[in-house]
Amino acid sequence: MNPEHWQQIKILLHSALERAPAERPAFLDQACSGNPTLRSQLEGLLASHERTEDFIELPAFEVMADLLADDQRESLVGQTIDRYQILKQIGAGGMGEVYLAEDQHLLRKVALKMLPAYLTRDDELVRRFQREARSISALNHPNILTIHEIGQVDSYHFMVTELIEGETLRQRLARGPLKIEQALDIGSQVASALCAAHDAGLTHRDIKPENIMMRKDGIVKVLDFGLAKLTERKADDSEATTLFHTKQGTVLGTAHYMSPEQARGLPLDARTDIFSFGVVLYEMVTGKTPFAGETTTDVLASILTVEPPPLSSSRPQVPLELDQITKKALGKAREERYQTTRELLSDLQKLKQRFEFEATNPITPGRIISGAEYVVAVIGRHRSRVAAVSTILLLLTIFAIAYSYFNAK
Repeated sequence: MNPEHWQQIKILLHSALERAPAERPAFLDQACSGNPTLRSQLEGLLASHERTEDFIELPAFEVMADLLADDQRESLVGQTIDRYQILKQIGAGGMGEVYLAEDQHLLRKVALKMLPAYLTRDDELVRRFQREARSISALNHPNILTIHEIGQVDSYHFMVTELIEGETLRQRLARGPLKIEQALDIGSQVASALCAAHDAGLTHRDIKPENIMMRKDGIVKVLDFGLAKLTERKADDSEATTLFHTKQGTVLGTAHYMSPEQARGLPLDARTDIFSFGVVLYEMVTGKTPFAGETTTDVLASILTVEPPPLSSSRPQVPLELDQITKKALGKAREERYQTTRELLSDLQKLKQRFEFEATNPITPGRIISGAEYVVAVIGRHRSRVAAVSTILLLLTIFAIAYSYFNAK
């Protein structure tokens, strides 16, 4: 790495750190346009900064050595890792680089995620990467990224997953807030994925728009269980402690989407995902996050102390039920939130069904129907079936009365 490149990285890194976390992706888009390697390097340094407060105080030569090691193997395109031929880089983040690859045995396109060389010196990060792969591989759900293999060749740590064609929720939100029906659909699919993860004893701990991808056919996939933690199980505690221990007090995740307990570095359970999901749901509907601040510290303080304005303050047509769902998911105390994702999913699906009936029944547009109207709508939609069932019930009643009458004689 030449001094000019290192100087460029230092300038861009400090510029990124001066911005709020939510503003950094757009800054990197502009600053690193056409240079995915530079972006990967900066995102790795930003991720390291999030993990340790004294990162910037590390001797410069240590960071430079890591980046130099990455430069020496930065071009993986055209190489073959195990049985996977790397075709092109399709993404990069603090936790790894993502490549389009071809499985030469099964002759299919896959996504291959690999830790950059300058991060593999961090044993905790390598274990977290492996933990992500094992966590995902234990789950089998249509809304969770399918993992095919995890492996290591020499110094390369990699994970092979299904290739998803579509866009992230972050990319979609760049064009503005979603329609309420679409937000409910995406929210229901994400909540369903979290139900499966929580049932398996896993918390995601980094739910955010970047980790939610929408396929062209409308299927939603939850990505990156890199911060997943195996919560308390009745299995061998020593093994769980060894494989899935996270130091208490370490703050992981992206600031705007952290739960209060996550921001304070407290032990976490599945309810932290419910809070983060509430932030994403709020952003899908309003186009902005509920907690703001110029710095990470300001954002965390807002999460701990500020009650966000209701959804209806930004979009008056938002139904009361959705406002209530979001408010409950964003409870400051864990006890104030939904206690399980299944309860949250149930409320979302009920509201989604009502919207679907509004679209197919003559009810005033923009108004959520009451329970009685919902029943009337069902009857109106299935009038012939209701009439048939009513006739059968009437005949059965007449038969029962007649049977009782003749038996009495």
